[in-house]
Amino acid sequence: MKSVTRDHRWWSLLAIAILAAACAAVPNTDHGSAGCQNARGIGPSEGDVPIAPLLMGKSPVEAASIAVEQGHTVVFNVPIPGYGECWCAPPPEGTVAQAWWGQRGALWLLVEGVDEGHTAQGQPANGWGC
Repeated sequence: MKSVTRDHRWWSLLAIAILAAACAAVPNTDHGSAGCQNARGIGPSEGDVPIAPLLMGKSPVEAASIAVEQGHTVVFNVPIPGYGECWCAPPPEGTVAQAWWGQRGALWLLVEGVDEGHTAQGQPANGWGC
């Protein structure tokens, strides 16, 4: 009886692992952020961003140029009231204030000082420029 119970547990754990892997492979379809969440890059999924000091305080275009030159995929987070906008193209204004790695290795840059007049409800399906 013990071997049947162990076999059952093993198969249950295997099924859970397969389901978890399958869910991780499904792209993010959240309205307004799918373009950024699904961006793939060469970075890890966590940890320090070694090039961050080169990017802080720069315009989004300048920072993206530096990062792309080093092989990174760059996406931008622009905080607006009640929402964090996804931008795949550099926002037209503002400065880079933070950098981190996304789940799929893309380099995320937080851009402050963007005033495009957007609302949380008025977001394009995949994000701005995606």
